Amino acid sequence: MNMTGRERRLLDREDLNKLYKLTNPKLHEKPTLQFVMNSNGHSWKVIDSHILRGYRACKGSLEAKVQMYEARGIWPQNCQIGIGIFRSDELVDVLIAKDLGTKPIKQSRQTLALDDALEALGRTRQELLG
Repeated sequence: MNMTGRERRLLDREDLNKLYKLTNPKLHEKPTLQFVMNSNGHSWKVIDSHILRGYRACKGSLEAKVQMYEARGIWPQNCQIGIGIFRSDELVDVLIAKDLGTKPIKQSRQTLALDDALEALGRTRQELLG
């Protein structure tokens, strides 16, 4: 997510639903989720040993990973990046990142750093100025 009040869409609806179910805290046998990459049609390889947890954290981390490889000129031309789903140390599925544009972040508003600090204190700019 970025400061413009827009969120980059990288997973389609089906993959988002699957991610939501896989990160459900009530799920007893959770799979292991890790970032994987497929370069030029080769097999999928783990690119970050960090184990992913939580729906929003997975989406945010995927966006950061895509931005990093996009800045290097690697994604999407030369590789695919995704969230690998592992069961018993075996890759069973991949939620592949796709460039699906952006969408507005719900209840997003542009603020100044001063507004954020005042909000943390329970105050507003109007109270300060008035």
